[in-house]
Amino acid sequence: MTAKRWADLALWLPTAFLMWVFLQQGSAKFSDTSGWAKAFAFWHFPVWFRVLIGCVEIGGALLLVTRRTAPIGAAMIAVVMLGAMGTHIYKGHPGQVTSEVVPLTMSLIVGLGRLRHLRTWWVDRESRS
Repeated sequence: MTAKRWADLALWLPTAFLMWVFLQQGSAKFSDTSGWAKAFAFWHFPVWFRVLIGCVEIGGALLLVTRRTAPIGAAMIAVVMLGAMGTHIYKGHPGQVTSEVVPLTMSLIVGLGRLRHLRTWWVDRESRS
């Protein structure tokens, strides 16, 4: 097996982790009785925003399925994690920022690792036009 194939295979581990976490956590944001509902209310965010974040998390996780769309999904997850970190800092709980560091780092690794697939798709699309 070539180094490129090993690197591609290695990217599936953080990808699978991110998909598992964000499909679960994104789905939980739809429940009015979840801990997320209480947290978003505590932070004074409207219900629609909680649902939107759940949709972005699920959408990002689903985009990780293919190599071409993985950079977009990873970017969506990274933006949500940066927003969550900002919320913790702004609301006076900077110690909670650590829970977003691992998913943020993994999303950046996956996004950058799959970026060439997005570029290849874009170049192929342009050449067909």
